[in-house]
Amino acid sequence: MSKPTTVINQLTFTGYAEKASRTDRFAHTADSLRNLKFGFFGEVGGLLSALKKFSRDSLQESEAQLAGEELGDALWYLAAVARRLGLQSGAVAMAAMREMRTRFNEADAGAHDALELRQLDAMAALHCQRIKRDRQILLSELALHSGVLLSSGESVQHELGAPSDEQLMGKLLALLVLIAASYELDLEQVANQNLEKNERRWPSSTRVYTAHFDDAYPGYEQLPRRFEFKFLERDSGHVVQSMNEVCIGDRLTDNNTEADDYRFHDVFHLAYVAHLGWSPVLRALLKLKRKSNTTVDETQDGARAMIIEEGIATWIFNHAKHRDFYADIKDGTLDYSLLKQVQSMVEGYEVEHCPAWQWESAILEGFRIFREMRKPEHRGGVVSVDMDEHRIEFHPLDKQHERQGLRQAAGGDQSS
Repeated sequence: MSKPTTVINQLTFTGYAEKASRTDRFAHTADSLRNLKFGFFGEVGGLLSALKKFSRDSLQESEAQLAGEELGDALWYLAAVARRLGLQSGAVAMAAMREMRTRFNEADAGAHDALELRQLDAMAALHCQRIKRDRQILLSELALHSGVLLSSGESVQHELGAPSDEQLMGKLLALLVLIAASYELDLEQVANQNLEKNERRWPSSTRVYTAHFDDAYPGYEQLPRRFEFKFLERDSGHVVQSMNEVCIGDRLTDNNTEADDYRFHDVFHLAYVAHLGWSPVLRALLKLKRKSNTTVDETQDGARAMIIEEGIATWIFNHAKHRDFYADIKDGTLDYSLLKQVQSMVEGYEVEHCPAWQWESAILEGFRIFREMRKPEHRGGVVSVDMDEHRIEFHPLDKQHERQGLRQAAGGDQSS
């Protein structure tokens, strides 16, 4: 996370908290306060762990970038906990300012509840060298007071004269500001990037899909906007695919000593087309590479892009195989670390513009169809794709489809 020269959105802590609440998926769950406290404690632990790995493994990624994302996630949980405690966000921000003034031996000049995050950042900037020098101390303080927050509901804490909720939350907010400053980051910048990231994962308004990547290309280089793919499992266990009664690609097996129905995995490429408008693999199979642009043909539709797509499909499949192929995973709950890893794998390719929620839709819908195809009563099926409506559907094979498929397979199979 690099430090920009300007910040687009000027945020009060109250404004940040209000926007962050739109992606709060704990709002209607039991024990939400406890889980949010666990979440904050976990993010602080994640920050410390990330910094430890950076030091241990000599990572090439910027240490500030690692710290910035973890601080943003911690800030989200801090705002959510304050909301559950019934605290006014403005009061928490004022408590943070008082904490910083006390720390730096500055007179309390008063503050109002519309305190902007940049005002807290400005206070930290005045003491930048000291903050950098004390970074390890600040991190230890953050860990300590995160533990206090985690146990703050216990009566023993109040008997020992623990700080009020408002004071504790203010202290934690101040520590986030100071630790961000130690990496030459503004917490306002961190907050804005956190809001953007969460919106791309859990959009609070109507979902708007990324435009088709090949809209500007001739029709003969565009992926078909509506089509059907037929999957038929032969007695030998091979699966053949066809489109418009023409066999597409090689016949497939699981290519594994353990039968896991990977033979049906091409459905994932169809789901990528439906929900991402992207599949270098399908472009190659259908001979729809964008050769009118040699750079796009080589980089976006070339062998490396196809290898990355196949790698993503295989990696996610192995993840899903140990989780009942995501049968119980609902929209918005797919492992975010998996989605982040996928997005890092496609950096530099056009599909990097697709937000995390689009990837989740593609993955979950692909596995929904996959689970249907692998059922004993189906063992294949017809999959319809509508790119414009971002829809993929499963239809069982009827007897006519099966007879046609067997005739095609007999005359058109390729060896794997």
